[in-house]
Amino acid sequence: MSQISSESNAQSPRNALRHGLSSVAHIPLYGIDKARIFHLELIRVHQPQSDEERDCISELALARWKSSEIDRQLDLRAQAESAQAGQIFDRQMLDQFESDEKGWRSSPRFRADVLGNSFYGASLFEQLWTEIVAALNSPIRKISLQQARNMALLVGSSWKIHELSLDGLWLFSRFLKMENNPAQTIKAWAQSSSTVLVVGDSEFIDHHFLSGSDPTKSYTELNERAKKEQCFWLTRKRELDMEYATRRNQFIEMSMGTGLGDPNRTHDARLALRYQITAQNRADKLTRRLDGLKRHRNLLEYRATMAQEREARRLERHSRDQLNAYDMTCDEHHDQALMAVDLDPVPIDLDCVDGKTEQEFAENDNPQVILPEAVASAVQNKNLDQPIEFESRLQDRIERMMKGRNRSERSRIKKQVKAMRMEMAATG
Repeated sequence: MSQISSESNAQSPRNALRHGLSSVAHIPLYGIDKARIFHLELIRVHQPQSDEERDCISELALARWKSSEIDRQLDLRAQAESAQAGQIFDRQMLDQFESDEKGWRSSPRFRADVLGNSFYGASLFEQLWTEIVAALNSPIRKISLQQARNMALLVGSSWKIHELSLDGLWLFSRFLKMENNPAQTIKAWAQSSSTVLVVGDSEFIDHHFLSGSDPTKSYTELNERAKKEQCFWLTRKRELDMEYATRRNQFIEMSMGTGLGDPNRTHDARLALRYQITAQNRADKLTRRLDGLKRHRNLLEYRATMAQEREARRLERHSRDQLNAYDMTCDEHHDQALMAVDLDPVPIDLDCVDGKTEQEFAENDNPQVILPEAVASAVQNKNLDQPIEFESRLQDRIERMMKGRNRSERSRIKKQVKAMRMEMAATG
Protein backbone atom coordinates (compact mmCIF):
# COMPACT_ATOMS: atom_id res chain seq x y z
CA MET A 1 0.00 0.00 0.00
CA SER A 2 2.82 2.38 0.90
CA GLN A 3 4.58 1.51 -2.34
CA ILE A 4 1.48 2.42 -4.36
CA SER A 5 1.07 5.73 -2.53
CA SER A 6 4.74 6.59 -3.04
CA GLU A 7 4.44 5.84 -6.74
CA SER A 8 1.33 8.03 -7.02
CA ASN A 9 3.08 10.85 -5.15
CA ALA A 10 6.03 10.56 -7.47
CA GLN A 11 3.74 10.57 -10.49
CA SER A 12 1.65 13.60 -9.44
CA PRO A 13 4.41 16.20 -10.01
CA ARG A 14 4.93 14.83 -13.51
CA ASN A 15 1.23 15.21 -14.26
CA ALA A 16 1.57 18.95 -13.84
CA LEU A 17 4.35 19.08 -16.45
CA ARG A 18 2.05 18.08 -19.31
CA HIS A 19 0.85 21.64 -19.86
CA GLY A 20 2.35 23.62 -16.96
CA LEU A 21 -0.93 25.16 -15.85
CA SER A 22 -1.36 23.23 -12.61
CA SER A 23 2.28 23.30 -11.49
CA VAL A 24 3.79 25.89 -9.18
CA ALA A 25 7.38 26.20 -10.39
CA HIS A 26 7.29 24.85 -13.95
CA ILE A 27 7.32 27.20 -16.90
CA PRO A 28 7.62 26.16 -20.58
CA LEU A 29 10.27 27.57 -22.86
CA TYR A 30 7.93 29.82 -24.80
CA GLY A 31 6.89 31.60 -21.61
CA ILE A 32 10.35 32.42 -20.21
CA ASP A 33 10.69 35.76 -22.00
CA LYS A 34 7.28 37.01 -20.94
CA ALA A 35 7.83 35.82 -17.36
CA ARG A 36 11.15 37.70 -17.32
CA ILE A 37 9.34 40.85 -18.44
CA PHE A 38 6.87 40.44 -15.56
CA HIS A 39 9.79 39.91 -13.16
CA LEU A 40 11.68 43.04 -14.25
CA GLU A 41 8.54 45.14 -14.12
CA LEU A 42 7.77 43.96 -10.57
CA ILE A 43 11.32 44.72 -9.48
CA ARG A 44 11.08 48.21 -10.96
CA VAL A 45 7.79 48.89 -9.22
CA HIS A 46 8.43 47.37 -5.78
CA GLN A 47 12.23 47.80 -5.38
CA PRO A 48 12.83 44.73 -3.14
CA GLN A 49 15.20 45.21 -0.20
CA SER A 50 15.42 41.68 1.22
CA ASP A 51 15.81 38.11 0.00
CA GLU A 52 12.27 37.32 1.10
CA GLU A 53 10.86 40.15 -1.02
CA ARG A 54 12.92 39.04 -4.03
CA ASP A 55 11.69 35.45 -3.67
CA CYS A 56 8.10 36.69 -3.39
CA ILE A 57 8.53 38.78 -6.55
CA SER A 58 9.90 35.77 -8.44
CA GLU A 59 6.89 33.68 -7.42
CA LEU A 60 4.54 36.54 -8.26
CA ALA A 61 6.06 36.93 -11.74
CA LEU A 62 5.50 33.22 -12.38
CA ALA A 63 1.91 33.46 -11.10
CA ARG A 64 1.26 36.51 -13.29
CA TRP A 65 2.59 34.72 -16.36
CA LYS A 66 0.52 31.64 -15.58
CA SER A 67 -2.63 33.71 -15.17
CA SER A 68 -2.01 35.53 -18.46
CA GLU A 69 -1.26 32.24 -20.24
CA ILE A 70 -4.48 30.69 -18.98
CA ASP A 71 -6.39 33.79 -20.10
CA ARG A 72 -4.79 33.51 -23.54
CA GLN A 73 -5.73 29.85 -23.86
CA LEU A 74 -9.24 30.61 -22.65
CA ASP A 75 -9.51 33.33 -25.31
CA LEU A 76 -8.43 30.88 -28.01
CA ARG A 77 -10.87 28.33 -26.66
CA ALA A 78 -13.60 30.96 -26.58
CA GLN A 79 -12.91 31.94 -30.19
CA ALA A 80 -13.06 28.32 -31.30
CA GLU A 81 -16.24 27.72 -29.33
CA SER A 82 -17.74 30.94 -30.71
CA ALA A 83 -17.10 29.86 -34.27
CA GLN A 84 -18.46 26.40 -33.61
CA ALA A 85 -21.45 27.76 -31.70
CA GLY A 86 -22.23 30.08 -34.61
CA GLN A 87 -22.12 27.17 -37.02
CA ILE A 88 -24.37 25.13 -34.76
CA PHE A 89 -26.88 27.98 -34.56
CA ASP A 90 -26.84 28.46 -38.34
CA ARG A 91 -27.34 24.75 -38.88
CA GLN A 92 -30.23 24.66 -36.45
CA MET A 93 -31.88 27.62 -38.16
CA LEU A 94 -31.39 26.03 -41.56
CA ASP A 95 -32.89 22.76 -40.36
CA GLN A 96 -35.84 24.68 -38.98
CA PHE A 97 -36.14 26.59 -42.25
CA GLU A 98 -36.18 23.40 -44.32
CA SER A 99 -38.88 21.96 -42.11
CA ASP A 100 -40.95 25.16 -42.33
CA GLU A 101 -40.48 25.34 -46.09
CA LYS A 102 -41.82 21.84 -46.57
CA GLY A 103 -44.80 22.67 -44.42
CA TRP A 104 -45.34 25.93 -46.34
CA ARG A 105 -45.34 24.22 -49.74
CA SER A 106 -47.75 21.55 -48.53
CA SER A 107 -50.01 23.90 -46.59
CA PRO A 108 -49.28 27.54 -47.54
CA ARG A 109 -52.43 28.86 -45.92
CA PHE A 110 -51.23 27.92 -42.42
CA ARG A 111 -47.43 27.94 -42.80
CA ALA A 112 -46.77 31.09 -44.85
CA ASP A 113 -46.73 33.34 -41.79
CA VAL A 114 -44.52 30.93 -39.85
CA LEU A 115 -41.95 30.79 -42.62
CA GLY A 116 -42.14 34.52 -43.27
CA ASN A 117 -41.27 35.30 -39.62
CA SER A 118 -37.82 33.72 -39.93
CA PHE A 119 -34.78 35.26 -41.57
CA TYR A 120 -34.28 32.45 -44.03
CA GLY A 121 -38.02 32.44 -44.90
CA ALA A 122 -38.04 36.19 -45.53
CA SER A 123 -34.91 35.78 -47.65
CA LEU A 124 -36.66 33.07 -49.69
CA PHE A 125 -39.76 35.20 -50.20
CA GLU A 126 -37.70 38.23 -51.22
CA GLN A 127 -35.69 36.09 -53.65
CA LEU A 128 -38.81 34.60 -55.28
CA TRP A 129 -40.46 38.01 -55.72
CA THR A 130 -37.22 39.40 -57.13
CA GLU A 131 -37.17 36.62 -59.74
CA ILE A 132 -40.80 37.35 -60.66
CA VAL A 133 -40.12 41.09 -61.02
CA ALA A 134 -37.04 40.35 -63.12
CA ALA A 135 -39.11 38.08 -65.40
CA LEU A 136 -41.85 40.68 -65.77
CA ASN A 137 -39.32 43.32 -66.67
CA SER A 138 -37.44 41.12 -69.10
CA PRO A 139 -37.79 41.59 -72.90
CA ILE A 140 -40.49 38.89 -73.13
CA ARG A 141 -42.42 40.41 -70.16
CA LYS A 142 -43.83 37.06 -69.08
CA ILE A 143 -43.48 34.64 -66.17
CA SER A 144 -43.48 30.86 -66.20
CA LEU A 145 -46.12 28.55 -64.79
CA GLN A 146 -43.77 27.63 -61.94
CA GLN A 147 -43.33 31.31 -61.05
CA ALA A 148 -47.11 31.71 -61.11
CA ARG A 149 -47.46 28.80 -58.71
CA ASN A 150 -44.80 30.41 -56.46
CA MET A 151 -46.79 33.66 -56.49
CA ALA A 152 -49.83 31.79 -55.22
CA LEU A 153 -47.80 30.17 -52.47
CA LEU A 154 -46.25 33.52 -51.53
CA VAL A 155 -49.64 35.07 -50.87
CA GLY A 156 -50.69 32.05 -48.76
CA SER A 157 -52.78 30.29 -51.40
CA SER A 158 -52.56 26.85 -52.90
CA TRP A 159 -51.52 26.85 -56.56
CA LYS A 160 -53.88 23.99 -57.51
CA ILE A 161 -56.93 24.89 -59.59
CA HIS A 162 -59.55 23.71 -57.10
CA GLU A 163 -57.71 25.13 -54.03
CA LEU A 164 -57.09 28.72 -55.07
CA SER A 165 -57.83 31.50 -52.62
CA LEU A 166 -58.99 34.96 -53.70
CA ASP A 167 -55.41 36.25 -53.91
CA GLY A 168 -54.34 33.16 -55.83
CA LEU A 169 -57.28 33.56 -58.16
CA TRP A 170 -56.41 37.20 -58.76
CA LEU A 171 -52.78 36.38 -59.57
CA PHE A 172 -53.53 33.42 -61.87
CA SER A 173 -56.20 35.37 -63.77
CA ARG A 174 -53.65 38.08 -64.65
CA PHE A 175 -51.04 35.46 -65.46
CA LEU A 176 -53.33 33.58 -67.89
CA LYS A 177 -54.52 36.79 -69.58
CA MET A 178 -50.88 37.55 -70.42
CA GLU A 179 -50.36 34.14 -72.04
CA ASN A 180 -50.36 33.76 -75.83
CA ASN A 181 -51.98 30.30 -75.61
CA PRO A 182 -53.91 30.25 -72.30
CA ALA A 183 -55.76 26.97 -73.11
CA GLN A 184 -52.51 25.04 -73.35
CA THR A 185 -51.22 26.69 -70.16
CA ILE A 186 -54.44 25.78 -68.35
CA LYS A 187 -54.10 22.17 -69.50
CA ALA A 188 -50.52 21.97 -68.18
CA TRP A 189 -51.66 23.64 -64.95
CA ALA A 190 -54.45 21.08 -64.52
CA GLN A 191 -52.08 18.17 -65.17
CA SER A 192 -49.58 19.49 -62.56
CA SER A 193 -52.52 19.93 -60.17
CA SER A 194 -53.39 16.23 -60.61
CA THR A 195 -56.97 17.08 -61.57
CA VAL A 196 -59.26 16.56 -64.56
CA LEU A 197 -61.16 19.52 -65.93
CA VAL A 198 -64.88 19.07 -66.50
CA VAL A 199 -67.55 21.25 -68.09
CA GLY A 200 -68.08 23.26 -64.95
CA ASP A 201 -64.38 23.89 -64.61
CA SER A 202 -64.21 25.17 -68.16
CA GLU A 203 -66.97 27.64 -67.48
CA PHE A 204 -65.22 28.71 -64.28
CA ILE A 205 -61.96 29.18 -66.11
CA ASP A 206 -63.58 31.10 -68.94
CA HIS A 207 -65.30 33.41 -66.47
CA HIS A 208 -62.35 34.13 -64.21
CA PHE A 209 -59.30 33.73 -66.37
CA LEU A 210 -60.25 34.46 -69.96
CA SER A 211 -63.18 36.89 -70.03
CA GLY A 212 -62.32 40.54 -70.40
CA SER A 213 -58.83 39.72 -71.49
CA ASP A 214 -56.54 42.80 -71.42
CA PRO A 215 -52.91 41.65 -71.44
CA THR A 216 -51.48 45.16 -70.96
CA LYS A 217 -53.62 45.96 -67.93
CA SER A 218 -52.99 42.49 -66.46
CA TYR A 219 -49.25 42.97 -66.90
CA THR A 220 -49.31 46.38 -65.22
CA GLU A 221 -51.33 45.18 -62.24
CA LEU A 222 -49.23 42.07 -61.80
CA ASN A 223 -45.95 43.99 -62.09
CA GLU A 224 -47.07 46.56 -59.49
CA ARG A 225 -48.14 43.83 -57.12
CA ALA A 226 -44.85 41.96 -57.57
CA LYS A 227 -42.76 45.10 -56.92
CA LYS A 228 -44.81 45.94 -53.84
CA GLU A 229 -44.32 42.44 -52.44
CA GLN A 230 -40.63 42.54 -53.27
CA CYS A 231 -40.17 45.84 -51.40
CA PHE A 232 -42.09 44.53 -48.39
CA TRP A 233 -40.06 41.34 -48.06
CA LEU A 234 -36.79 43.17 -48.62
CA THR A 235 -37.57 45.41 -45.65
CA ARG A 236 -38.74 42.43 -43.64
CA LYS A 237 -35.53 40.57 -44.47
CA ARG A 238 -33.39 43.41 -43.13
CA GLU A 239 -35.35 43.54 -39.88
CA LEU A 240 -35.10 39.80 -39.40
CA ASP A 241 -31.40 39.92 -40.26
CA MET A 242 -30.74 42.11 -37.20
CA GLU A 243 -32.90 39.86 -35.06
CA TYR A 244 -31.09 36.81 -36.38
CA ALA A 245 -27.69 38.33 -35.52
CA THR A 246 -28.87 39.18 -32.00
CA ARG A 247 -30.19 35.68 -31.38
CA ARG A 248 -26.99 34.22 -32.79
CA ASN A 249 -24.80 36.28 -30.44
CA GLN A 250 -26.97 35.34 -27.50
CA PHE A 251 -26.67 31.69 -28.38
CA ILE A 252 -22.88 32.03 -28.62
CA GLU A 253 -22.64 33.77 -25.26
CA MET A 254 -24.85 31.21 -23.56
CA SER A 255 -22.82 28.38 -25.09
CA MET A 256 -19.48 29.65 -23.77
CA GLY A 257 -17.87 27.16 -21.40
CA THR A 258 -20.56 24.53 -21.85
CA GLY A 259 -18.64 22.39 -24.31
CA LEU A 260 -21.50 22.56 -26.84
CA GLY A 261 -22.70 19.13 -25.84
CA ASP A 262 -19.29 17.46 -26.16
CA PRO A 263 -18.29 15.75 -22.85
CA ASN A 264 -14.56 16.07 -23.54
CA ARG A 265 -14.89 19.73 -24.43
CA THR A 266 -17.00 20.33 -21.32
CA HIS A 267 -14.39 18.66 -19.11
CA ASP A 268 -11.59 20.74 -20.66
CA ALA A 269 -13.57 23.94 -20.20
CA ARG A 270 -14.20 23.23 -16.51
CA LEU A 271 -10.57 22.29 -15.97
CA ALA A 272 -9.34 25.48 -17.62
CA LEU A 273 -11.72 27.54 -15.50
CA ARG A 274 -10.41 25.85 -12.35
CA TYR A 275 -6.83 26.57 -13.41
CA GLN A 276 -7.73 30.20 -14.03
CA ILE A 277 -9.30 30.63 -10.58
CA THR A 278 -6.35 28.90 -8.89
CA ALA A 279 -3.75 31.01 -10.70
CA GLN A 280 -5.62 34.25 -9.97
CA ASN A 281 -5.98 33.35 -6.29
CA ARG A 282 -2.28 32.58 -6.02
CA ALA A 283 -1.34 35.85 -7.71
CA ASP A 284 -3.62 37.77 -5.33
CA LYS A 285 -2.17 35.93 -2.33
CA LEU A 286 1.43 36.73 -3.38
CA THR A 287 0.49 40.36 -4.00
CA ARG A 288 -0.92 40.64 -0.48
CA ARG A 289 2.18 38.95 0.89
CA LEU A 290 4.46 41.39 -0.95
CA ASP A 291 2.44 44.34 0.32
CA GLY A 292 2.78 42.95 3.84
CA LEU A 293 6.54 42.64 3.43
CA LYS A 294 6.71 46.23 2.23
CA ARG A 295 4.68 47.41 5.22
CA HIS A 296 6.98 45.37 7.47
CA ARG A 297 9.92 47.05 5.76
CA ASN A 298 8.59 50.46 6.75
CA LEU A 299 8.01 49.16 10.27
CA LEU A 300 11.60 47.92 10.48
CA GLU A 301 12.88 51.28 9.29
CA TYR A 302 10.73 53.01 11.90
CA ARG A 303 11.96 50.65 14.62
CA ALA A 304 15.59 51.20 13.60
CA THR A 305 15.11 54.96 13.72
CA MET A 306 13.47 54.74 17.12
CA ALA A 307 16.30 52.49 18.36
CA GLN A 308 18.88 55.02 17.18
CA GLU A 309 17.02 57.81 18.91
CA ARG A 310 16.80 55.76 22.12
CA GLU A 311 20.53 55.00 21.96
CA ALA A 312 21.31 58.67 21.41
CA ARG A 313 19.18 59.63 24.41
CA ARG A 314 20.83 56.91 26.52
CA LEU A 315 24.31 58.12 25.61
CA GLU A 316 23.30 61.69 26.33
CA ARG A 317 21.85 60.69 29.70
CA HIS A 318 24.94 58.61 30.52
CA SER A 319 27.20 61.53 29.65
CA ARG A 320 25.14 63.89 31.77
CA ASP A 321 25.20 61.47 34.69
CA GLN A 322 28.95 61.16 34.43
CA LEU A 323 29.31 64.95 34.34
CA ASN A 324 26.97 65.32 37.33
CA ALA A 325 28.90 62.64 39.22
CA TYR A 326 32.15 64.44 38.46
CA ASP A 327 30.69 67.77 39.57
CA MET A 328 29.33 66.18 42.75
CA THR A 329 32.72 64.63 43.51
CA CYS A 330 34.39 67.99 43.03
CA ASP A 331 31.79 69.65 45.24
CA GLU A 332 32.30 67.02 47.94
CA HIS A 333 36.05 67.54 47.96
CA HIS A 334 35.56 71.28 48.03
CA ASP A 335 33.06 71.03 50.93
CA GLN A 336 35.37 68.76 52.85
CA ALA A 337 38.17 71.26 52.34
CA LEU A 338 35.97 74.09 53.59
CA MET A 339 34.87 72.11 56.61
CA ALA A 340 38.45 71.21 57.35
CA VAL A 341 39.42 74.87 57.18
CA ASP A 342 36.54 75.94 59.41
CA LEU A 343 37.01 73.23 62.06
CA ASP A 344 40.74 72.54 62.26
CA PRO A 345 43.11 75.00 63.98
CA VAL A 346 44.99 77.21 61.62
CA PRO A 347 48.60 76.18 61.32
CA ILE A 348 51.14 78.90 62.02
CA ASP A 349 54.01 79.26 59.68
CA LEU A 350 56.90 79.89 62.06
CA ASP A 351 59.26 80.56 59.21
CA CYS A 352 57.28 83.60 58.32
CA VAL A 353 57.67 85.14 61.79
CA ASP A 354 60.60 87.60 61.93
CA GLY A 355 62.93 86.03 64.43
CA LYS A 356 60.32 85.32 67.06
CA THR A 357 60.21 82.11 68.99
CA GLU A 358 57.14 80.09 69.52
CA GLN A 359 56.90 81.25 73.12
CA GLU A 360 57.14 84.87 72.09
CA PHE A 361 54.57 84.38 69.50
CA ALA A 362 52.22 82.75 71.97
CA GLU A 363 52.69 85.58 74.45
CA ASN A 364 51.82 88.18 71.89
CA ASP A 365 48.18 89.34 72.25
CA ASN A 366 47.51 89.98 68.65
CA PRO A 367 49.74 87.75 66.67
CA GLN A 368 49.90 88.44 62.97
CA VAL A 369 49.73 85.13 61.11
CA ILE A 370 49.82 84.40 57.43
CA LEU A 371 46.70 82.44 56.45
CA PRO A 372 46.23 80.48 53.26
CA GLU A 373 44.35 82.26 50.46
CA ALA A 374 41.31 79.94 50.84
CA VAL A 375 41.05 80.76 54.54
CA ALA A 376 41.59 84.43 53.93
CA SER A 377 38.87 84.45 51.33
CA ALA A 378 36.56 82.52 53.66
CA VAL A 379 36.92 84.81 56.61
CA GLN A 380 36.73 87.90 54.36
CA ASN A 381 39.23 90.04 56.35
CA LYS A 382 37.72 89.02 59.71
CA ASN A 383 39.81 88.29 62.78
CA LEU A 384 40.46 84.66 63.66
CA ASP A 385 38.88 84.99 67.04
CA GLN A 386 35.53 85.84 65.44
CA PRO A 387 33.40 82.73 64.68
CA ILE A 388 32.85 81.90 61.04
CA GLU A 389 29.22 81.30 59.97
CA PHE A 390 29.87 77.73 59.00
CA GLU A 391 26.34 76.42 59.13
CA SER A 392 24.92 79.04 56.78
CA ARG A 393 27.71 78.56 54.26
CA LEU A 394 27.37 74.79 54.47
CA GLN A 395 23.62 75.04 53.96
CA ASP A 396 24.12 77.23 50.90
CA ARG A 397 26.55 74.73 49.49
CA ILE A 398 24.14 71.87 50.12
CA GLU A 399 21.31 73.76 48.39
CA ARG A 400 23.52 74.41 45.38
CA MET A 401 24.42 70.74 45.25
CA MET A 402 20.76 69.76 45.46
CA LYS A 403 19.76 71.71 42.35
CA GLY A 404 19.18 69.56 39.24
CA ARG A 405 19.57 66.27 41.12
CA ASN A 406 17.08 63.46 41.23
CA ARG A 407 15.60 61.97 44.35
CA SER A 408 18.22 59.26 44.86
CA GLU A 409 21.11 61.70 44.47
CA ARG A 410 19.50 64.12 46.92
CA SER A 411 19.04 61.32 49.44
CA ARG A 412 22.68 60.30 49.06
CA ILE A 413 23.87 63.89 49.61
CA LYS A 414 21.72 64.24 52.74
CA LYS A 415 23.17 61.03 54.14
CA GLN A 416 26.72 62.24 53.52
CA VAL A 417 26.02 65.59 55.21
CA LYS A 418 24.44 63.83 58.19
CA ALA A 419 27.42 61.51 58.50
CA MET A 420 29.85 64.45 58.40
CA ARG A 421 27.92 66.31 61.08
CA MET A 422 27.87 63.25 63.31
CA GLU A 423 31.60 62.83 62.83
CA MET A 424 32.18 66.49 63.70
CA ALA A 425 30.01 66.18 66.78
CA ALA A 426 31.95 63.09 67.87
CA THR A 427 35.32 64.79 67.51
CA GLY A 428 34.03 67.69 69.59
